[in-house]
Amino acid sequence: MARTASWLLLVLLAGCARSEDSSVVASSNDFNAVEQVRTSDADDEEVALGAWRDTLQDDFIALEFGPNGAPPLFSLRCDARHSVYLQRHGAVPSGDLPTMLVSVGSDTRRLAVTGGTGTVPMLRASLPPSDQMLATLAGAATPIIIRVGDSVPLVLPPSPAIGTFLSRCESGQGPGRGPAEANAAEAAPANAAAPANASAPAPQPQR
Repeated sequence: MARTASWLLLVLLAGCARSEDSSVVASSNDFNAVEQVRTSDADDEEVALGAWRDTLQDDFIALEFGPNGAPPLFSLRCDARHSVYLQRHGAVPSGDLPTMLVSVGSDTRRLAVTGGTGTVPMLRASLPPSDQMLATLAGAATPIIIRVGDSVPLVLPPSPAIGTFLSRCESGQGPGRGPAEANAAEAAPANAAAPANASAPAPQPQR
């Protein structure tokens, strides 16, 4: 009888040990799954390396982002109607064009795109000068996330340079010129005066 009781006790202990092992394994798997999800989210939020820089594109002011000395990854470009192109530089996918998702915090906008022309292929969306998304981009305090189709999101750092550029585009300023400077430059030819040190014409000899 005692021998039977001992055998039953050993069986129960072995079962408890297997249950504890199974619990540890399940807990470890759950932790790995959570860690993988967290790492993926963190990768999506990694800000791209590079800097914002002023430039010209087709004689229009533009603001590009990318590593120094390398082609841009993204750019904003003004046009003749003061609208703004949002341009994702890189290979243009074949087939139907995807849409561009622009996210700043909780504000997300889905934009139709066209294929840009030029030596560097790109996808381009356009916003009119009165669009609220331009004000959101100008005042962004959190990263700007650009998603095109299934490609890896491009996470751009916010910058005061964006607001400065959009203000110049809206007011029609050229590169590096404010309204007063632009007006002075346009009026200069009409109001030009003779140099102060210009010599007076020689008097005609009397006969």
